[in-house]
Amino acid sequence: MNLSFKTGEELILFLVLVTLIIFAVVILFVVFGIFHALKQIDAVRSGKINEVFSFDTWWKGLTGAVPLEKEEVILLNHNYDGIRELDNHLPPWWKYLFYATIVFAIFYLLDYHVWYSSPNQETEYLNEISFAEKQIEEYQAKNANSIDENSVKLLVSDAKVLAKGKEIFTGKCVACHGAAGEGGVGPNLTDEFWIHGGTIGSIFKTIKNGVPEKGMIAWKATLKPNEMQDVSNYIASLAGTNPPNGKAPQGVKVVADSTATK
Repeated sequence: MNLSFKTGEELILFLVLVTLIIFAVVILFVVFGIFHALKQIDAVRSGKINEVFSFDTWWKGLTGAVPLEKEEVILLNHNYDGIRELDNHLPPWWKYLFYATIVFAIFYLLDYHVWYSSPNQETEYLNEISFAEKQIEEYQAKNANSIDENSVKLLVSDAKVLAKGKEIFTGKCVACHGAAGEGGVGPNLTDEFWIHGGTIGSIFKTIKNGVPEKGMIAWKATLKPNEMQDVSNYIASLAGTNPPNGKAPQGVKVVADSTATK
């Protein structure tokens, strides 16, 4: 059972439900006590017994305890080396609680496995995963502006990042670098040669600040830092794809390291 609460309202609701359950149990005990008291009073009036209602009689009725002087009535014929056995029954309150669990189990079965009005464990797990993903997205969006060429991360194995990066690349970079990164007005982005460095930090810096003297505009005024990180990773993921009609290598060959993709 997952007892984590996402909001204060859920915690308050849980406490209210627990309080109501405890209150219902107390009411059950009180009602049983009143019922037993009425039986005792009726018995006294009919002359069947001589004792009036008291807490002691109510408690005995609640627990089903047999007075010591009347144990002969429930004494069994079993004899184990002089040790006799009493036919004591389970206390009524215990039996009533057991019956209540049976009723609860029936409603639980109907609620979770027939009517499906409450989420089962698998659904709760998927909901928690979805909630966690939203929290991650919110955190990343909140801290998106803190990304720069020094803190940008290599995320070429993240399909979501690459999908977002490809979308940006298709909308803003294809005109100069080609649909597959093969190069055109701009250099080939799929080979091992780079004019301004091929590490993820260098790619991010080039996108951010541009290279005005070569016609590469600065995208920092148009793209958010997290968007520049996405497109940087998409460009890094193009390494070694060798598309047809690739432009001749330009710049210096970059040796792969922990921050580069090639």
